[in-house]
Parts: sequence; C-alpha cells; structure tokens
Amino acid sequence: MSILDPIAFIARTNSSDRIYVGVGISPRFDFIIIHESAHEWFGNSVTAADPADMWIHEGWATYLESLYVEYRWGKADAIKYLSGYRPKIYNLRPIIAETGVNAEPTEDQYFKGALMLNTLRSVVHNDAKWWRLLYNFYQRFKYQNITTEDVVLYFNQHTGMNLTPVFNQYLRHAQIPRLELLFSEAPGMVMYKWSADEKSFSTPVSVASPDHWQVIHPTQKWQWMQSSLAKDKFQVATDLYYVDVNKP
Repeated sequence: MSILDPIAFIARTNSSDRIYVGVGISPRFDFIIIHESAHEWFGNSVTAADPADMWIHEGWATYLESLYVEYRWGKADAIKYLSGYRPKIYNLRPIIAETGVNAEPTEDQYFKGALMLNTLRSVVHNDAKWWRLLYNFYQRFKYQNITTEDVVLYFNQHTGMNLTPVFNQYLRHAQIPRLELLFSEAPGMVMYKWSADEKSFSTPVSVASPDHWQVIHPTQKWQWMQSSLAKDKFQVATDLYYVDVNKP
C-alpha cells in the first residue's frame, strides 16, 4: 500500500468494505499481510521510476493477493476473489497519471490494475506460459526502476503478441473495452465487435456458455458467429476478462 494514498488504505482496510470481496473468500485470510508482503517483489524490488506508474507497485501487489488465494484454495476461488474487485473500480480517470510532476495516480491502480493482469492471463490462454512470464518478469526487472513502457515491451517480446493496445486501453484511458453484441430475431447468428478508445484494440474473449466457452477474436469492425443460444442465455466470461458487455 502506497503512503501516497492514505485514503485508499483506510477504504481497503475497513472490514465492512472488504467483506464482499470474493463472496466470502476475504474472511479466510488477512489480505493486508499478503498485499504488503507482495510489495517485497513489486515495489521494493521492481520499482516504478515515476509515481505516475505506481500501478507497477499496487496493481501487481493486488493481483498477487489473488495468486495467494489460488495457491491456497484453487483457481475458481481466485476468480471469485478477483470478481469482487469490480464494484470498487470507478473508471473516471486513466490509471497512469502525468509523469515528471509527482502526480498521484487514481485508486483504480489497485483493483483495475489487478483485473487487467487477470485479463492478460486469459488473453495468453496458457497457464504454464503465464507462470513463466510472471517468474521471468520479476527476474528481468528485480532491483531496477522501470516504467510502464518497460512492462509492455517485456510482455510483447515474450508472448509474441502486440499487447500495447491492451495495456493502453486499461492504463491510459478511463473506460474499459465494451463488447457490442447484436442478435438475430431467431437464435442462429450473433454479430460482435469491440468498442474502445484505443483504435487498434483487439483481443480474444470467451463467449457463449460456461460449460462450453467459445473463444472469438473481435476487432472494432462487425463480425458474426453462429450460435443456438438466445440473447438471454448468451454469456461473456466477464470474470476472466475485465470488459463491459452491451446486448441491446
């Protein structure tokens, strides 16, 4: 927890505020011990070169809370824990503040930063690769001061993907991407596209139903897919990807 944000510390340590995080998972452990321990890796070792990039401390430390949950109780509980962050995000300002002026980032750096990282895990779609990425990310940057650009370059190089638009959308714009869906009158066809501030934003997402997710690859141009599901049954895996959904 950054001393730059004492209000966030008070808000996050209020017991009534924390109780709904993860639908009953929070009471199993003291999150502040895990969060502050995580700063030994992200904050004290891998350090933001400018306060504007403090999500490198707080987003990562908050995400590591969920990895502790996953280690202790499994991935399903970790996803529930992360989903409990959503109501605590405001999306009023970009996470990254102005550089070079000691600007204080928005509190969204904690929860939105963590959900962005969970989204990246889903985009990579290979947990063995994801764990290697996290391990090697720390090894690459330990005992250094780094910027967001360093983080993005690392993930681009080691995934073989262009994730710059993804990082930009979540960190440099206030709003999150919205998946637009249009349904034919009779079940059979669904049209889809991304609506995002970052013009080149494009990322896969899982849709349809939890017992049979289908990975689609929307862009910001309309595409279509076949589906026998009616609009009220057609779902998007918003617990795996931090996105909004519009189904008019």
